[in-house]
Amino acid sequence: MLANLMLPLVLLACLAAGFLWVFKTARDRREMQKRLENVVANSGLQQQNPGTSANIRVRQEAETRFAAIAHLMNVPQDLPLAHVVAPVWIFCFGIVAAVLFFLLSQFLLSGLTSAGVGLVAGVLLARGIFGWEVGRYQTKLVTQLPDTIQLVVSATRAGSPVSEAFRAVAEEMPSPTHEEFTRVVNEIALGATPDEALLSMHQRTGVTEYAIFAVTIGVQSRSGGRLAETIQNLAEIVRERLVITARAKALSGEAKASGIIMAILPIVAGGIAAITQPDQIAMLFTDPRGKRLLAIGIITLLMGALTMRQLIKGATKD
Repeated sequence: MLANLMLPLVLLACLAAGFLWVFKTARDRREMQKRLENVVANSGLQQQNPGTSANIRVRQEAETRFAAIAHLMNVPQDLPLAHVVAPVWIFCFGIVAAVLFFLLSQFLLSGLTSAGVGLVAGVLLARGIFGWEVGRYQTKLVTQLPDTIQLVVSATRAGSPVSEAFRAVAEEMPSPTHEEFTRVVNEIALGATPDEALLSMHQRTGVTEYAIFAVTIGVQSRSGGRLAETIQNLAEIVRERLVITARAKALSGEAKASGIIMAILPIVAGGIAAITQPDQIAMLFTDPRGKRLLAIGIITLLMGALTMRQLIKGATKD
């Protein structure tokens, strides 16, 4: 009885924490955006006190009280445009998955173990959806990066400073580069240097190429030289990286197909055996030893699928 009540109570607590986290981050983001707009609108701020304005940053991960939950769920930090599905709905999907796995695992496992399986399933589902959103957002940024760098090159060759080149990027490029460089321009207006603003963008989005971009601009601004040519070379390197990444993903298609087939075959074989020899399959659900064997089989199947996924992901990673 206690085990049956434990999971619903824990799920309700997780749902309440998720709602509080979503509402708090949305409120903090609105307040910070208002402050940012008011400060940027004040044209005399940068001349009056440029040293202290650089510390005004939107850093939800450090400020939110639910940073531990956000990290556990792999929630995109300070990336509102990355969300394809509202975070509240993702939490609801995780809770539904937890309840389903809890109910299904009760046929094979004890109450406490079933509760643990349900919680793990709900967390993994939420992490997977949030991770897919972050990956999708990063892919868009990386795809638009060569055109972004080319626009910066054109602006610098025309004699514009880097800050004005970033402003042109914020005006001309589509979403999400438009929104990210708008924040970069705002940070520069608050006193940050261009390389610091780009490095903050890298920390926020997780795109490695923006860290390289920041280092390039920082080195050139301190040592001198032809900035346009250096950035042009960086654009060519980024294009080559994109081509190599696309080729690696295409070559890994066979391995992905093999992994999917190997994961589906035991399920298909079990379905065929349930139709042709139902008495033998029934032992997996009625006999205690059969339940243990079935649980071991499911766990090893999931571990094998996750292992193959990580191997393929590591081989195709930039």
